[in-house]
Amino acid sequence: MKTDESDVEYMYDFVDTICKKFGPRYSCSQAEKDANLWIKDELEKFCDETFIDEFETHPGMYPLGIFKILRFLGAISFIFMPLKFPGPILASVCIFLGLFIFIIELFFMKEWIRFLFKKGTSSNVFGIIKPRGETKFRIIFEGHTDSAVQMNIAKFKEKAPIKHVLLGFYFLIHTVILSFVKFFGQLNGSITPQAEWWIFSWTIADWIYFIPFSILFPFFLWAVGGFLGDTVVLGANDNLSASAVSAAIGKYLNEHRPRNIEVWIGSQGSEEVGDKGAKAFVEKYGQIGKLDDAYAIVLDSAGAGTELFIIQKDFMHQATHSIEIIKRVQKAHEIIKKENPDIIEYSVGKTFFGSSDACRYAHAGYKTVSIIVRDGALKKPRNWHSIDDIPENLDKNILRDILEICLTFVELVDLEYD
Repeated sequence: MKTDESDVEYMYDFVDTICKKFGPRYSCSQAEKDANLWIKDELEKFCDETFIDEFETHPGMYPLGIFKILRFLGAISFIFMPLKFPGPILASVCIFLGLFIFIIELFFMKEWIRFLFKKGTSSNVFGIIKPRGETKFRIIFEGHTDSAVQMNIAKFKEKAPIKHVLLGFYFLIHTVILSFVKFFGQLNGSITPQAEWWIFSWTIADWIYFIPFSILFPFFLWAVGGFLGDTVVLGANDNLSASAVSAAIGKYLNEHRPRNIEVWIGSQGSEEVGDKGAKAFVEKYGQIGKLDDAYAIVLDSAGAGTELFIIQKDFMHQATHSIEIIKRVQKAHEIIKKENPDIIEYSVGKTFFGSSDACRYAHAGYKTVSIIVRDGALKKPRNWHSIDDIPENLDKNILRDILEICLTFVELVDLEYD
């Protein structure tokens, strides 16, 4: 084993200190800024260089603002159903506009609607460990400093009731179908009004639409509301644990320097609002060639769970991660397991919902991987976006396992450049 109990305590204390000293740290908040300044002071104790990069973003847009827009447009859509021709088609327009914004912003992160949201300033913090000899390659390890808003859906200890979610989103389909039926029925005369008054026209299509409305509409509000929330969590596991592992990597390598590899360790800002810190980082350091001969290891929720999940493909943001890196992570795990048979087991796979900073590296063409510790049964990080994500719920053995894997990974890559 490369590490000892002092390394484990260092990582735990790193998380515990930030949580107690700065509390919840939403994107662009003073707490996020102050926490990154504290991390910089900490990295200066053992790094050859440290820096903070500030950048501007719109913290209210992603993902909360996107879901609020979808909820608003879906909620007002029914108003147009009982109207005379051509009013009912506006119900579908609301739904299609809401879904278009939802898809183009949540999945493709176009930021076309950012003008609707207040701008703020966030920051990334990094330290650099120089090799003993010439820098032949670079490895970047990162976590993130900001913490998330507790989504209402995260309050479920087990899986959320999928039937309720499906009923809620069926409301959108129900509205589109009936608005088309009534619109074209009015257009060709196949649907005649049963009652008319002012701008309203009641037809058989309205009966079909509004009878199940009393069930479907509340489920729609509940389903979309499940992705909203007001309470900013401490984010001990997601994702100060990864920032702590990154710092511990630097602390260890300061005394056991690689021969050929320069190692960057850091903590990004504004990950929970669309990986904005990683976007700024990739844009800045990609332009000056720092990411060309490099691996970016994005660590997530590195302090609790039963399974190490190495993400090969991020379907949500259409990001494919580096097989080259994955094989070396697997090799590192294999080496450690010979000495420590109790090390956390791993799997390699794809994610369909949820993402990480790794997508920003992958989209720009750089070699990256996202590594996350999750609850193997629930297939999500433990205490994900929950008020229970506190230091006391971290598992020190998991922190140590992830640190050992990362250090062995550095050693393997360093050997390749001898």
